[in-house]
Amino acid sequence: MTRTRVAARLGTAGALLLGAAGLVQTTLGAVIPDWTGNKLAPVGLGLLTVGLAALALVAARRFRGPGLPPGQRAAWALGLAGPGLLCLSTVGVLAWVPAVLLVAAGALAVADDPRASMRAVVAHWPQVLLSVLGCGQLLMAAAAPPWLMAVGAACGTALVLAAWLPAQRAGVLVVLGTVPFAIAGWFAVVPVLVAVVALPLAIAIHRSPVNTGKDV
Repeated sequence: MTRTRVAARLGTAGALLLGAAGLVQTTLGAVIPDWTGNKLAPVGLGLLTVGLAALALVAARRFRGPGLPPGQRAAWALGLAGPGLLCLSTVGVLAWVPAVLLVAAGALAVADDPRASMRAVVAHWPQVLLSVLGCGQLLMAAAAPPWLMAVGAACGTALVLAAWLPAQRAGVLVVLGTVPFAIAGWFAVVPVLVAVVALPLAIAIHRSPVNTGKDV
C-alpha cells in the first residue's frame, strides 16, 4: 500500500472522528465541558468543527485517486492537517485523536516529494495566508452571537474560497469576505485588521504569475 493510500485512510478516519466530536460539542458541550474545552459557545464551535471535518473528508477522498500535481497535493494536505489543528481549539480533548490522524495523513500525503510540495506552498504563499485569515475568521465567528456568527461564517468561507479560485474572482470574494464582518463587528479591532491584511494579499494573488488556476 502506498503512502498516499495510507494518508487517504488515516484522513478519512480522522475526519469521521472529528465530525463525531463536533456533534458531541454541539449537543453535549455544555453538559461535559471538561471533555469539550469548556467553551462559551459550544453549539457554534461544534457546527464549525463538523464543517471542518467535512473539508478534511473531501481532502482525504482526493488522495484515493491517481497522483496529484505538487501544488494540488500540498493544498489538499493542508486541507487534512489544517482542520485537525484548528479543532484543537474548538472541541478540546475530543480533537486530540482526530488531530493526530489528520496531521499524520497530511504529512504522509506529501512525503513522496516534500521539496516539490514546499516549493508549491512558497509559490502560493498569498493563498496560504489568506486561507489562514479565513479560518481565523471562522473561529471568531463561532463564538459570536447567532446573527454575527452567520455573517462571520459566510465571510470566512468567502475568504478561503478567494484564496484558491481563479485570481479574477479573488478581489470580489475578499471584499465580500471582509467588509460585512468588519462592519458588523465594528466594536472589535480584529475584523478590521483582517480586512486590512486581506486586501494586499488579494492584490498579490491577482499579480502572481503562478496563479493560473491550473496547478492548485
